[in-house]
Amino acid sequence: MPRFLIATLPADGHFSPLLPLATELTRRGHEVFWLSGQAKRARVEATGAAFLPFIDAWDLDFGNLDATFPGRAEAKGVARFKYDMREIFIKMVPDQIADLERHVANVRPDLLIVEPTFGGAAAALEERCGLRWATFGIGPLMMPSPDAPPFGLGLTPLAHRTLNRARNRALNTLIDRTLFRSVDADYRAMCARVGISPNPGGLFAASLSPHLYLHPSVPSFEYPRSNLPAQVCFVGPHLPAAPASTELPEWWGEMLTDERPVVLVTQGTVATDPDELLTPTLRALEHEPVQVIAVTGGPEPTLLPPAPANARVARYIPFAALMPHVDVYVTNGGYGGLHFAMSHGVPVLSVGATEDKPDLAARVSWSGVGIGMRAQWARPDKVRAAVRRLLDEDGFRARAQELADEMAACDGPARASELVEALAARRYAAAGAGSVSGALAGVSA
Repeated sequence: MPRFLIATLPADGHFSPLLPLATELTRRGHEVFWLSGQAKRARVEATGAAFLPFIDAWDLDFGNLDATFPGRAEAKGVARFKYDMREIFIKMVPDQIADLERHVANVRPDLLIVEPTFGGAAAALEERCGLRWATFGIGPLMMPSPDAPPFGLGLTPLAHRTLNRARNRALNTLIDRTLFRSVDADYRAMCARVGISPNPGGLFAASLSPHLYLHPSVPSFEYPRSNLPAQVCFVGPHLPAAPASTELPEWWGEMLTDERPVVLVTQGTVATDPDELLTPTLRALEHEPVQVIAVTGGPEPTLLPPAPANARVARYIPFAALMPHVDVYVTNGGYGGLHFAMSHGVPVLSVGATEDKPDLAARVSWSGVGIGMRAQWARPDKVRAAVRRLLDEDGFRARAQELADEMAACDGPARASELVEALAARRYAAAGAGSVSGALAGVSA
């Protein structure tokens, strides 16, 4: 049976999407090892996988990055995205390589499975010892295309095909030469320092495995690309089940018997400032005929101002338990949360201006499942108007249900498992299976 090594950052949006895949692989009888931060040990072991600790790799608190990286808090929008690429994701690659070398030498996997931030390290391992790797996507597709606007700008495709392709080619060229030129320079300098070959397509292409890219979504939520790489496979969402030990809040029964629509608002697990979305939403809906469930994703509810009479605030509630009862989902654009909502046919209001949030808000509007707004701090009047539309206009819910049906047909973890099993069966690249032992001789944990 093939043996798999998964590698992810401990950030929830990078880690949680792979839980269903690890669970399915161990259910099929495979040995699975998982490299991540110490805080994730229990959740890794609950899948049946063996936990492997970071040794050199950065074990960051992704809920408090501003405290760890001075200057990050002052960067906004695209500047924040560039900061994270240069100061975090590029700089962590050499230590990721060191950890992968140690653990690969010890456990001898047949295949690496990594989320995109480990793509550079996985490519280095293949270059050094021939070990194949697969990427598991955690966000919208980033690879450039004449059919899709460049990643990071929050744009949607133009209806006119010729104008769309002309605009996208011009923007891709402009961004490569200006906005992300410094990011690409840092990426190539890092490759030179550690002695690996940079990806010809630059940093964004470095996360694309040449063998297999598992995209946990459906085509209806992604911009069409005539040049989509052949190894990109839409496998549908991978949504973690509610933990067996979950304790539901004491007001759960009251929520279920209340006939008013349920509006769920979440702040996310990285951008956790409740003043950006959660607090404005509570203010926007305090006099509306709805019941609001606000999930902070980090801050304790007691640190927030008193909630309106029609609202309840919690630090965490498993979406698998809550989403079947939700009528509208208000979010800052987390990829997993969006797919939880769409998989249950729930229309979405997506508000965000950092990381990949503008691109996800654009896809929400483009796909028809909801309303996307590019804003860092939500305005209560705009939130109120959007929620009213999502409740009153049947087209949003109908479209969300169409995507739910498309997602249900994917059988995501089973399909993804079949694909990685097939790739692992080919074992190592041309260098051969025995190359790991020789290339990594003397490296141990």
